[in-house]
Amino acid sequence: MPFHLDVHLLDSSYHASTLNRSGAEWPPHPYRLFCALVSVADEDDPVQNAALTWLEEQPPPTVRVPARSVEAAETRRAWVPTNAVERKKPGHAVLPGRISGGQPKQWPQRNLAEPMVSFIWPQCPSPGIQAVLELLLSHIGYFGRASGHALLTAAVVGDAEVTPVGEGWREWSPASREARNVEFLRAPYPGFLTRLRSAHAEGQRAFQQARPHAYQLVGIESAGPKDMVVEGPYVDLLPFAFPSGLSLDPSLTLKVTSSLRSKVSGMLSAAGHDVDQMIAVHGHKPAGDQRHVCAFVALPFVGHRHADGRLRGVGIALPRDLDPAHRKALLAVLLRLGGGLRKLSVPTLSRPVPLSYAGAGDTVQSTLQAVRAERWTTPSTQWTTALPMVLDHFPRRTPNGIETSVATSCVLAGFPEPRSVEVLHRGAYVPGAPELPPYALRRKAGERPLLSRHVRLRFAEPVTGPIILGSKKSYGLGLCIPVPAREGTA
Repeated sequence: MPFHLDVHLLDSSYHASTLNRSGAEWPPHPYRLFCALVSVADEDDPVQNAALTWLEEQPPPTVRVPARSVEAAETRRAWVPTNAVERKKPGHAVLPGRISGGQPKQWPQRNLAEPMVSFIWPQCPSPGIQAVLELLLSHIGYFGRASGHALLTAAVVGDAEVTPVGEGWREWSPASREARNVEFLRAPYPGFLTRLRSAHAEGQRAFQQARPHAYQLVGIESAGPKDMVVEGPYVDLLPFAFPSGLSLDPSLTLKVTSSLRSKVSGMLSAAGHDVDQMIAVHGHKPAGDQRHVCAFVALPFVGHRHADGRLRGVGIALPRDLDPAHRKALLAVLLRLGGGLRKLSVPTLSRPVPLSYAGAGDTVQSTLQAVRAERWTTPSTQWTTALPMVLDHFPRRTPNGIETSVATSCVLAGFPEPRSVEVLHRGAYVPGAPELPPYALRRKAGERPLLSRHVRLRFAEPVTGPIILGSKKSYGLGLCIPVPAREGTA
């Protein structure tokens, strides 16, 4: 019979935000429950460690949530104490939790029809392990944020005792990454307990150790509007992160991505492959060839109020129509042979930049938002440029000439025609997105100086990324990010 860990919220709302704080996390991620258990466990108790180890070694659980829930219209706001050990400036004399000149914290929340969430594993633990888990659950006072007071319990529940999906409840079940309409929830995995405790000892955060796992909504809503997602021309984005604390000026984008393409070509040649036959890699297509080529991109930190637009990593976007043999060769040299892609030379730097593959939980750097593949691939109806787009040609001198040119570029790049296009002559639509000087928009001396702009696209249906547009799309300029419709101009 299935093993349930139930969270009974004492308020009819769930307080937790997504990694980018753009909204309330929904459904709740299983890793939060495991982190709560670890926080109340005795690290020196072998019995408690054995119970937690059993739980992390199980497959990701099904998440059962109320069918009727809605994002709260207003976020929770409060002044909170800082975590600073040493005070650099005197605090407010009346409100010690407030920094003079600061802003209150905000937390998105989700209002629920039923204040309960269940995490369900198919395998039952032994009575001893269940008793230990029940003891740990009794010591947990909240779930999500500290304001989300909750009572947590454990039980083995027969199928006949569970209300069917569709009668007020929905279930998110683990799925393969290749499945349609998936969401990525952070879930525990073998070794998670050790990584959490090591991270705590080193002053790192728990979310940096999480790994995303694909989930699908089961039941009534699984055949809803999400089935209308439009697949883009790229099937994979392989991200590689720079070391923690290292970032590059975005004006180096073309130098970085050109070096990345040369590096990948060299690795393929060293592995015995004929790169001249790999059109998707070198990008020189004969006239009339409609196949897509790989895009070599630099990944900037944008879309956050503290974003600076600097490059935090690089990535290779593999086209959907890539020859299977060439795809296999690329994955081999990038991820396996000789340790994979581990360093990259940048012309302006004296030493190669170390790289770490930022796959699902493979590195700590993978948790940095800018180098998470999901940041650039999540389906959305609205996208905006993180790096300016270089137009494919000079637009006509008409009132909507640039907008028409951008829409045409979308279709040429393999995406649907957008429902609307907005273009800024100066500035960007998201915080941190840089404006690049003219010299940073040319790969070679003598190239004609085409216009560059930050643009915002709205599609009739959600489109899967990465979306890269313009004449320098193979080298990363015109890279877009999905954004909520409510975001405005930076």
